[in-house]
Amino acid sequence: MLKTTVGHRDLMPDLIRAWAIIGIVLVNVEMFSAGLNIGYPSTGEAGDHWAKLLVNGLFTLKSYSLFSMMFGAGLGYQLASAACTETNATARYYRRMVGLLALGLIHVIFLFLGDILVTYAILGSLLYFCRNGKPKTLIIWGLVLIGIQTALMMIGAGAMAMMEGITDPAARRMMDDQMAEQREAFLAIDAIFADGNFLQIAAARASLIPTLIPTVIMVQGISAFGFFLIGLGFFKLGLLSQPDHKFWKTSLFVLLPIGLILSFYGSNVYVEAPQRESAQGLFGMAIMILGSPFSTFGYIGVIALIARMGTGPVLQFLARGGSATLSAYLLQSVILCIVTLPIGLGLFGQLGALPAVLIALATGIFTLCFVSLWLTKFKRGPMEILLRRWTYLGYRQPLQRNNV
Repeated sequence: MLKTTVGHRDLMPDLIRAWAIIGIVLVNVEMFSAGLNIGYPSTGEAGDHWAKLLVNGLFTLKSYSLFSMMFGAGLGYQLASAACTETNATARYYRRMVGLLALGLIHVIFLFLGDILVTYAILGSLLYFCRNGKPKTLIIWGLVLIGIQTALMMIGAGAMAMMEGITDPAARRMMDDQMAEQREAFLAIDAIFADGNFLQIAAARASLIPTLIPTVIMVQGISAFGFFLIGLGFFKLGLLSQPDHKFWKTSLFVLLPIGLILSFYGSNVYVEAPQRESAQGLFGMAIMILGSPFSTFGYIGVIALIARMGTGPVLQFLARGGSATLSAYLLQSVILCIVTLPIGLGLFGQLGALPAVLIALATGIFTLCFVSLWLTKFKRGPMEILLRRWTYLGYRQPLQRNNV
């Protein structure tokens, strides 16, 4: 079968990462620029409506799914590299997770409340115990976990619907008071993001960490671990280095249409919800989770088709950028902080969905180009160098590694 590479790296995994990192910033920009409870301001503009619909339909719970898959596959690449150099990967792997956790905590406090690195470090530590699993077993359990995540979200939507349907005056008043208290807390945080100084904003983010991790696990963590398992299973089957494999053709022509139908239906329900934490909002999110594996595999089918066309300079440029997505991800946060917070342009709460998404798209393209150009002079991205030096502190580093 065709195995497309650039240098000693497989082309397809880096193209997947490049696509994912663009989608991630389009999803993340809402949390950078808009209120925690209500999201983007309601402008009534058709462009804003379509921007929200398209971003949720095409990227929400799909871009992070791609990223999660490649994180799982990354463990496979690391184990393969350790086997080639006859070294024990366990200590190095956990040093890597500790380094990732530290970067994530710095990121969540000083740059972005919606950080995923902390979750990846925690779940990645659990993933190591699955390293010897059979490929099909890993994939099956990954799909089961995604199903569990969908079911939990459906249950949450049902519970919220019951709460919204309460007619008893005393119970209704108590629930309304609790919701009002939560809204006031979020508005206080929003006010700090709009007018606070750097340290005040950092303290506000830090205060939300205890509630943030359970929320991430509820909305994304279980399915993220499912995609970890699937990515590791795909690595073991060699699918990520075989763009002409029949599974990717099936994914393109069968799974992608199913995924897009489910995703856009869920996106429409979610966008039309009165607020994100409502029965309608949770139901829309559940449908998007259900569609995420279909869309994720379908997107890789598209990337596999592109990879089969050859390794021209444009693909090489994009793939090179995709090999340093940690640097790109963190740089995106720096740029969007400068755009939205008082330390920069101070546009928090002032951007509709369309201008915010366009800014995010420009940010994503810029960061991908930046790291790709950086890698013409250096072997790895700046944050990859930092994480790698910590990971290999006290160890001899291998001369060559593939897709790690």
